[in-house]
Amino acid sequence: MIIDRLPPFVQCFFSPMRAMLHKPQFPHLWGLVLSVVVSLRAAKLVHLSAVVPGGGHRTSKGAFLSHSDWDAPALVERAAMDLLTSMRPRAGEVAYLILDDTRIPKRGQKMGYVSKIWDHKQQKFVRGHVALTAAVMFRGVVLPWRVELWKPKGHPGPRYRKLTDMAAAMVKAFDPPEGVKVRVLFDAFYLCPQVARACEAKGFTFFSVASRNRTFTTGEGKRAKRRSIARLMPGLIRHHGRGVRMTRSRGRAAALRIASVDGRLSKIGRVRMVVSKRPRGPWKKCIAIVTNETGLRPRQVVAIYEMRWNIEVLFKELRQDLGLGDYQMIAEEGILKHLHVCCLAHLMLTHQSLDGLGAKAKKANKQVTLPPMSQRLQTLRTRIAKDRVERLVKGPEHERLRQEIYDCLLAA
Repeated sequence: MIIDRLPPFVQCFFSPMRAMLHKPQFPHLWGLVLSVVVSLRAAKLVHLSAVVPGGGHRTSKGAFLSHSDWDAPALVERAAMDLLTSMRPRAGEVAYLILDDTRIPKRGQKMGYVSKIWDHKQQKFVRGHVALTAAVMFRGVVLPWRVELWKPKGHPGPRYRKLTDMAAAMVKAFDPPEGVKVRVLFDAFYLCPQVARACEAKGFTFFSVASRNRTFTTGEGKRAKRRSIARLMPGLIRHHGRGVRMTRSRGRAAALRIASVDGRLSKIGRVRMVVSKRPRGPWKKCIAIVTNETGLRPRQVVAIYEMRWNIEVLFKELRQDLGLGDYQMIAEEGILKHLHVCCLAHLMLTHQSLDGLGAKAKKANKQVTLPPMSQRLQTLRTRIAKDRVERLVKGPEHERLRQEIYDCLLAA
């Protein structure tokens, strides 16, 4: 499928971006975003430029990503916050800011910011990039909000920053709609003083898994006892645990045994710790969830933390369906902008789905159920194909011909 103009039904998504781009940059942007969605091949420049031939040679697309002076993070943040605002959040509702990093293996030796990293999927060290991502979840809708590429030591460019410092800066930069409460979700790697202080400074609460070797203090004064979480777990589960049945984040109901205790976590401060274990599961899979929102019941803490799984689903959609890791640029600026183009494609698909729901997406305290990514992609591709056919074959007397061409495009 070849696209030669911006379809009318996506113009409302791209129109706010015109003011943030120069006139020649705007066609490059919407062309790349639509190409990511329409192309059935890998999201490499040679394939993306073939979808929008009017946008110039693939080298012009590469120059737009690597050398053009447009603010990709600001575009993604603006699009995400516009979608959040369009859902009309009310005071007292809760938004979730989810932090995590994704590892992208790359074989290129001269790529910027490439280094030796541990790939959890392959369970071995590989060369590649680490992309720290922050996503906003509101009423069940996940919106990629910010992406940053981690710079290893020894590479030229900006000064070296730890991933935890980058995560803390993201928390400080997030400004929710007025009256909306924010809960920050992250894994054990980001449970550090920098991120915890950033959450407290913004008035946010945090939920995280704590490593088993962290020190937890129970009691006050002379009765205070300092022990590792690993030593506390068995006693809490056996003497204070109770059985519950919960629907897990992946949609399956599971029986759990949970217990909670208030105390002080080393380097973090006062928290509520909830220990969760499957009744017949091994002790090594028992987890401890900590939060500074100490007024919640234990099962509420477990349910809230399990929402962190939504960012893993986001990573799968971005990589599998939108070509997050298909870039071939050498310059780190081009790599980072490719990541933002994929995020814009995801936001555009979400925008189309929310438009289809209409008023259902704007009801307060009601979860919004979007179609799966495969269905969102197919719906948009179908609309683009129909728009293209109607432009090529006009007139009421050619309705049958239009339908035949449309059927052939869908079959292809």
